[in-house]
Formats: sequence, C-alpha cells, structure tokens
Amino acid sequence: MARVPEDPDDPGPARSDSEYEVIGGGVIDDRFPRRDGTAGSEHRLNHQPGIADIFGAAVREAWDDCRTSLRSWWFWLACASALILVWAMAAAVVAFGEANGWFESSLPSAIYILMAGLMAVVSALLGAVWGFRQIARTFLGALFAGFFRGAVFAVPSGILLLVVGAGVGGPIAVAGAAVVVVVLEVVLFGLIGAGARACSARTAAGGALAAALVAFLCLGNVAAMIALLPGTAVMDQASVPINVERDDAGRITAYECVGSLRPVEVAHTERVAWLAASNPVLLFGSIAAEALPREHELAWVLSGLQWAADGPSRDAPCIGGESSDQLAPSVPVALTGLAIQAAVAALVLLPGRWLSSRRLTSVRSGGPQTPGPA
Repeated sequence: MARVPEDPDDPGPARSDSEYEVIGGGVIDDRFPRRDGTAGSEHRLNHQPGIADIFGAAVREAWDDCRTSLRSWWFWLACASALILVWAMAAAVVAFGEANGWFESSLPSAIYILMAGLMAVVSALLGAVWGFRQIARTFLGALFAGFFRGAVFAVPSGILLLVVGAGVGGPIAVAGAAVVVVVLEVVLFGLIGAGARACSARTAAGGALAAALVAFLCLGNVAAMIALLPGTAVMDQASVPINVERDDAGRITAYECVGSLRPVEVAHTERVAWLAASNPVLLFGSIAAEALPREHELAWVLSGLQWAADGPSRDAPCIGGESSDQLAPSVPVALTGLAIQAAVAALVLLPGRWLSSRRLTSVRSGGPQTPGPA
C-alpha cells in the first residue's frame, strides 16, 4: 500500500513513481474525456451492443407492452367481442344465402370457411387499434409486440374454428391457415397503427390517418379493383391451343400453340387484381384455397383472386401465340398482398419515426426555461 503523507508540505522519505498509482488505472474507464480530449476506447469496444443485445432489449420492451395489454380486461373484452361478432356475421350471411338460393345444396362448411375469412378482417382492425395504443417505441419492439398479441388472439380463434370445423366436418387445414393469417394481420396492421400514431403529435390526426389506411386495405382496394375491371377488356391476338392438360378442378395447366393469330376479346384482369391482394379476406382466401380439396364447392371462390391475377390465359390460352412453357410462373397473390401491406406499414413508419424524432428534438432544444426567483 502506498504511503500517504500526513502533512502535504512534508514530502517524507524520497518517493518513487512506482509507489503511487492511479486507482483503477488501465482497468476502469468512466468515459470522461482524457487530457487529450478523447474518451476511453476500451469501454466503447467492450460495451458496444451486439445483435443479441438489441433483440433482447426489443423482446423485453415488447413483452412489457404486451403484458400491459394482458392485464387489461378491455383487451380480453375486445377479443371475445370480435369472436362473437365473427360467428354471428358468418351465420347470418350463410342463412341469408341459403334463403335466397345462393347454394345449390346445403353447405355446412360454408359458415366455417366464412368465419375464418372474417377473422382476418377483425384481426386487422384489432391489430391497428393495438398498434396505435401500444407503448413500444422502437421498430423491433413494435414488431414483437404485435407478434405477441397476434399469438395470444390466435389461440382462442384457432380453438373456436376447430370446434366449428369439427361440428360441420370442414377441413382442419383451413383453421391452420386462418391462425397464420391472424398473426400476420395483427403484426402488419399493428405496425400501420403505430406508424400512423407517430406521424402526428395530435392523436386525432394520427387516428384519422390510421382509419383511412385500414379502410382502404380492408374495403377500398376491392372497390377500386371492381371499378377498374371493365377497362381491362381489350381485343388481343391468340392462336389455337393443342395438347391441353388440366388438373382435377378442370383448370388448364399446360398447352401448346399452333396456327396463325386471330383477334379475340380478353380481359387482362392481372392489371388490376393486385389492388385487392392486400384485402385480409382475399389474402386468407388465397392461402386457404390450397388447404381445401380441389373438389370442394367453395374452392373456386377462394382461388378467384389468384385466377384474376393470372390473367386471361386461364380462359383464352395462346395469347400472342405463347405456349404455357413460355410464360413466367405466376406469383402467389398472398405474397403480393403481404408485400403491399408491409409497404404501407413502411410508408407510415419511416416518416413517423422521423417526425417523432424531430418533435422530440424540438422539445428538448426549445423547452420551457426554469424561471428565476422573483
């Protein structure tokens, strides 16, 4: 232990530099600037957050946010009300359809499939509301919070669908597809709600923006597609298909083209079908169509948007004299819908985070000054 002189003016015995050391020298770096004006580099190197630290902090933030929701009876009331509403709407629509002859025969599984489709819509609405009100502020925190809430809501949704499906004899795979869509919609629409809230300092303005985006993605996109469909009918050139192959549902899967081109009228529905791909119900239908047997009465309804996205080759092969092996493979419409929803979320999240940062900086720089004594 180094000797400390009692009297500062008395240096005591001759001292050497080795007797006096800076406590913690070379070990502790309190990040204060050194005499040369630079901060310690060892601390920055040893304490630089890694990917695991960033993800861990985001998961903790998201779980704190989700735990707040789980402790609120409003959250569970919203979940229960949404499931009851889905069941009641599906039952009412099927009963109305049967009374008006929409179905050639009784379809017990119709209510089951319609419930699964409506769950996608209520998941989008709940996700937007939860995202708008959540406390998570980082992107990853908002993303994981939406995933946690979506997983929580997917549990009773899946159980209800399994019970109804078992009662009517519907394909169990439809319930699995619905659970996946429920989680995805809660996550994506949650990001849209969070981004809309961040875009404005006023809650009313952010709510109006979120409502407009949700309304377009859940209803306006289908209306826009229907309005534009008549304009897709044009005169085109086609030749004669031969060696036509069809699947079990009667859809053309392969063909060859011969002969000269002749004028035909076709509807290029692929030019506008992508507008409706982001609709939650149609997105679910595109995924669930693969889960239904080809011979199911409603299989063609669920795959209707994919048929429109594939264009006129379904009804009029050999457009422009091109055989099936010359055509590019069709893109699953579900991927297009998810990509559009993610793009909308990014369009509000990025400027929302920038505007929120600007507001925070403005408050810090121009905040109220502490008044002096009178």
